[in-house]
Amino acid sequence: MRLKAALLVVVMVVSASAGAWLLVSPSIEKQAALGRQNELLSELETPLITDSPKMKVDKVIPFYVPAISNEPEVTDAPATETPASEPTPIAVPSSKPTPIQPPFIPPQDPFEAIGTMEIEKISLKLPVVYGITKEQLKIAPGLIPQTVPIGAIGNAVIAGHRNYDYGSMFNRLDEVEVDDMILYTPKGGEPMRFVVFEVSVIEPGDQTAFIQPQDESIITLYTCTPVRKATHRLIVRARVIADN
Repeated sequence: MRLKAALLVVVMVVSASAGAWLLVSPSIEKQAALGRQNELLSELETPLITDSPKMKVDKVIPFYVPAISNEPEVTDAPATETPASEPTPIAVPSSKPTPIQPPFIPPQDPFEAIGTMEIEKISLKLPVVYGITKEQLKIAPGLIPQTVPIGAIGNAVIAGHRNYDYGSMFNRLDEVEVDDMILYTPKGGEPMRFVVFEVSVIEPGDQTAFIQPQDESIITLYTCTPVRKATHRLIVRARVIADN
């Protein structure tokens, strides 16, 4: 009897420990991601700005980005498309960085920040990484490698999660409106201001998010919507404003 009682106690302790771990582990993972995010931000510090000024579009990059959300994808990705975690190089228009920026060199470390993005309207300040693997997007929004460098002629597409916590990552991106300002500061470069000219919701396979203008520099912020269903994609487009 004593042996059975002892075994029962051991089983209960192990079960309780496993249950506690299941409850705590998501929180631990989240705190680790936030800690890494803060480390990246601490390397790149700048203030926020605000201001305002047509896009000739003629090329589209055929590229599919799966759900950028914590919920399972509702619609299936086309079988012939490339998942975000395994991007395939795609030809894009020749791009030239803005004169004030240093040449863009992709970092060797996938978790090294390439710059900082700020949107005062929604109290957002985040590092930006180069790439959109699952592990990268846990920490920060990522520049899709098949698009142009941020600030170059063309369309730099930045994908990010919409986490459930209010204000986390791109959670509040649907509050951004036309004429709002986005500030991007590349690592080692000068701040660039972008003014929002379009906010729209598109289907998952819609390629309009990857349209490439030939005569100006724009960015497109790309995420899933609604937050918990991820049936569509929310895009926010902004064009660079040249300082006079």
